[in-house]
Amino acid sequence: MFDDRIDAPPAEKLAEGEYYSDKELILRGFRVFQKKYVRKNTIIQLILVFLAMVVTTVNIADCYTRGQDYVFQMFLLFFCLAMGFILWKRPKDTYNKLENALGDLEGVKYGCEVWSDRFVISTLEDPLVEKDKQTEDDADGDEGSDTPPATVIHTTNGGVEVVECDDMYVVYIRKINVYVVPKSAFTDEENREISERLSLVMGTRYRK
Repeated sequence: MFDDRIDAPPAEKLAEGEYYSDKELILRGFRVFQKKYVRKNTIIQLILVFLAMVVTTVNIADCYTRGQDYVFQMFLLFFCLAMGFILWKRPKDTYNKLENALGDLEGVKYGCEVWSDRFVISTLEDPLVEKDKQTEDDADGDEGSDTPPATVIHTTNGGVEVVECDDMYVVYIRKINVYVVPKSAFTDEENREISERLSLVMGTRYRK
C-alpha cells in the first residue's frame, strides 16, 4: 500500500499563535461541519424513511381494500413517522447541546502551532481549572498541574480534513471530532503560508 509519508521531508513550523475560545466562532464552525457532513446524511435518511412510509401506506390501502387486518402496517407507519421526526430534530438538538455546553469554555486560552504535517493545540489558561486548582491548593497545598496535554492532529492522516473559512480553520477528525482555530491567532503572512502548504500536503482534504 502506498504511504505518502515515506521519505517525506522534515516537518516545518508554519505558524504559531494564541487565542481565546469564542462561543460564536465555535458554533459557526460546527454549522460548517453539519452542513458538510450531517445534513447530507440526514437528507438521505429522511428520504429512506419517506419511501418506507409510502410503501407502508400502499400496504395499508391494499389491506383495507381486501378487508384484511392492517394493525401491524399502522404500527410501522407510526414508527416511520417517529423516526423521521427524530432524524429531523437530532441535528438541532446536537447544536443546542453544544451551545449550552460552550458557556463553560468562554475565556479559555489556547495555543496553536501549525506545522506542515500537523496541528498542535494546547490549553494555556482555563479559568475554571485555575479556580478549582486554587481551591485545592488552599485546602491541601497541592501544586500539581491540571493542564491537559496538547492535542496533536496529523494532517497526513487520511481521516483528517480542513475547511478554510474567511476567519477560521475548521479541522475534522474522521467526521466526528471538530476543532475550530481562528485565523486571528496568526499573521496574514502565516495564514497565506498555512493555506498554500496544507493545500499541497492534504490535497482535496483541504478545502476553501
